[in-house]
Order: sequence, then structure tokens, then C-alpha cells
Amino acid sequence: MIWMELPALLSHGQAVVSVRYEATDPYAVTLRFPAEVCPEEWVIGRDLLADVLTAGRAGAVDVQMVARGDLIVLGLSTPDGAGWAVFRRDDVEALMTATHRMVRPGEESQFLDWSDTTDFPGVAP
Repeated sequence: MIWMELPALLSHGQAVVSVRYEATDPYAVTLRFPAEVCPEEWVIGRDLLADVLTAGRAGAVDVQMVARGDLIVLGLSTPDGAGWAVFRRDDVEALMTATHRMVRPGEESQFLDWSDTTDFPGVAP
């Protein structure tokens, strides 16, 4: 498991965002904001983080990211409200490098537990 703490500028001030990545869920990155800011965890696609670093923009609707020079702006929205966080690009790149060392892009399915799919026809490990 990878556990990183990323400093961020939030719409409510500065904070540290805890980021978790596990090989058992290789397509996802979990973000935990300080409880007073957002009590829920956000699970976003690892590919979105990779895309914003290469294409400068990623996501749609409730999760959107834009690269602005040496910063990555993450916008999150729900029916209950919206917020944003700004991370240093170097920190996001370090996170992605660590996740790609753990699970190389394109090899994610090798890390999934397929044992609970045996009841579904046509789905096999």
C-alpha cells in the first residue's frame, strides 16, 4: 500500500490530504480530506491523475482536474456542494510514479481478485 500526505490549498484554507493506493484496487486512488472539510473519502480513477499530468485536463462532471503550470487543480462536486483543492504538480507526479512502480499501467487486471466472479458466465480469471 502507498500512503502519502499531500499539502493542498483548499477552498477553505490550507490542509494536508491523505492519499492511499492499493494494488488490490489498482484502478483507484483514495483521497481523504480533513474531516472538518469533507467527512467522506473520495475515490478517483488513477488514470485521471495520469491524464491531467500528460494532457493538462482530465475528468468530467463531479471530478475534474486541470494542470496550471506547476499546480494541479482538482474540482469535486456533489448534489450537496462543491469544492476544490490545489496540489503541487511535483507531489502528484511523485504519487503517480509510486503507483506505477507498484502496478504498471496496463497490468491492473493482473492484481484484481477474480475469485468472486465464478458465478458469472463468460467471466474468468
